[in-house]
Amino acid sequence: MVGFLRRPAELAGLALIVAGALVTLIFGSRLAVYNMTIVAIYATVVMALNLLLGLAGQVSFAQTSFMAVGGYGSAILTTRLGLDPWLALGLSAGLAGLAAFVIGLPLLRLRGHYLSMATFALALGTYSFATAATWLTNGGIGISGIPPLAIGSLSFEEPHVFYIFAWLVAGLTLTFEMLLANSYIGRAWRALATGQHIAASLGVDTTRYKLLAFVIAGVIASIAGSAYVEFTSFVGPDLYDVNIILTVFIMLYIGGRGSTIGPIVGAGVLILLPQWMSGLERYQNLVFFVVLLALILAAPNGLFGATFETRGSVIDWLRSRLRGGAGSRNV
Repeated sequence: MVGFLRRPAELAGLALIVAGALVTLIFGSRLAVYNMTIVAIYATVVMALNLLLGLAGQVSFAQTSFMAVGGYGSAILTTRLGLDPWLALGLSAGLAGLAAFVIGLPLLRLRGHYLSMATFALALGTYSFATAATWLTNGGIGISGIPPLAIGSLSFEEPHVFYIFAWLVAGLTLTFEMLLANSYIGRAWRALATGQHIAASLGVDTTRYKLLAFVIAGVIASIAGSAYVEFTSFVGPDLYDVNIILTVFIMLYIGGRGSTIGPIVGAGVLILLPQWMSGLERYQNLVFFVVLLALILAAPNGLFGATFETRGSVIDWLRSRLRGGAGSRNV
């Protein structure tokens, strides 16, 4: 995330994303607006993971746990306690931040694959709790009829209104991360990603900054989780199962860990690509996974690479071959 948007490819990519979002809003069908809204929500979740993993170098599978706090928090507070959806969203985000702080204190003492396994267990535990705690979550049936967000008489139940809201949240999240990445906090996180001993030798309070990244990522994921259930008016355990846990990670790695717009691109690829392949019927899954494999082989660092630790991206890869022809294979 160093030098956010200084690479021409990322500037061009961001311009295309903004243009695509505007075109969809103005000319897109109802289905296109729905799908792009889901892209914006998941892009926000992946940006939170990118802050934690791509910038601070902390591998965590717990994003779906904080999405669940936001989703179930908004659902329970609005349908059972009758709170305003905006207040429910804010309280859920605060609860997610508190939970991230309490959970992060012991978890972040772990390193490497121990941390990843512990957070994966947390994510699986969240799914199991949501399924088993019928007294709170209504189990596998889930909670439906969640009231939409509204500002006065303007209801966000209208898809185009919520579309604008979802992309504003994604844009604000991106801007917030850009500011963080280029601040003292961002530099401390990059030192952590380089090595904990190196960060400590530079005077970085490693525990404090790891915990800060964990809490911020948790709050952002909770806001996205609340937005998702407010948009669909439903929450259930399947929204936080193993498939979703892995999907969020794949989105980040497809787009490019540590890149500026990689989370948005990765979310778009994994959500929109199956839709575009729907006409292939029984061959859809096969073609989809072949395309994903090709993307991974062509751009092992993601479509937009990692700006602070790699120089490879699919854009650079294609450019080198177009310029150098066969001789570029040895570059």
